[in-house]
Amino acid sequence: MNQIPTSAETAPTRTTPTGSPRPNGATAFLREAARSLHTTGAVAPSGALLARRLAAPLPAPGGRGPLRVLEVGAGTGTVTRALAERIGPGDRLDTVEMNPRFVRLLTEALRTDPALAAASERIRIVPESICRTPLPEETYDVIVSCLPFMNFAPDTVRSLLERYLAALVPGGHLTFFGYLGTLSLRSLFVRRTEAARHRAVADVLAEYCARFGGGGGGSVVWRNLPPARVLHLRAPLRCVGVADPDAAGW
Repeated sequence: MNQIPTSAETAPTRTTPTGSPRPNGATAFLREAARSLHTTGAVAPSGALLARRLAAPLPAPGGRGPLRVLEVGAGTGTVTRALAERIGPGDRLDTVEMNPRFVRLLTEALRTDPALAAASERIRIVPESICRTPLPEETYDVIVSCLPFMNFAPDTVRSLLERYLAALVPGGHLTFFGYLGTLSLRSLFVRRTEAARHRAVADVLAEYCARFGGGGGGSVVWRNLPPARVLHLRAPLRCVGVADPDAAGW
C-alpha cells in the first residue's frame, strides 16, 4: 500500500523562551509541502469553514450518548479543533497523524490551544500511518478523513474506504473532502498515466458516493484555498428491515 499522505491545518503562532516566534501551523504546512507535496497533499492549509463542515456530522453534546470519533490526517489541527469543540465529556477522539513535525505541533497544541486543551483528556494522538493503525470493526460513530485521496493509487483509495466503513458502527458517518478542479488541471499538466490514475480514483470515489452517500452530492466550501467539496458517506445498517431515520440525505 502507498505511503499515506497527511493533511495539515493552521495553528496559532507560538513564542520561544527567547522571544522569537515559533513557526505556526501555516508555516509548518508550507515547509512540509515544499519537502513533499505528495505526502502533504496540498499547497495551503484547510480553512476553519471547511473544518467545521467536516465536523458537522458529530452531534453537539447534550441529549445523546458517548461517541467515538476518528480523525485521519490531522495535520496541525484545524479539523481537530472543530471536533474538539463538539465532543462531550464521555466522547473519545482518536486523531491519526504520521508526520512527526505535525505530531509535535499537535502535542504542544493540546497544552496551549484553548479548544484542544479543554478537551485534551478525551483526545488521543496516534503518531503513525493509518495503514498501520488497527481499526476494529464497528468502533467509531464518526470518521473524518483529511487524506488527499487524489494522490493515491485507486486500489489504495478503495482499501481505505472499505476499512473506514467497516470501522464505523451501523449508520455511522464518514466525511472527507476533495479540491475542485484537480482533474482538469492534472489532465492538462501531467503525463497520461498520471491523468488516468487520477480519473480512476475519481471513479472509485464516485462509486462509493453512489453506494453509501444517500443520493447527495456533498457541499462546496468556496471560501477555502482551493475550494473544496465535502462528501458524506454512511455505513450500512446491519439489521434487515430497520429504517434509517437519517437516510433522507444531507
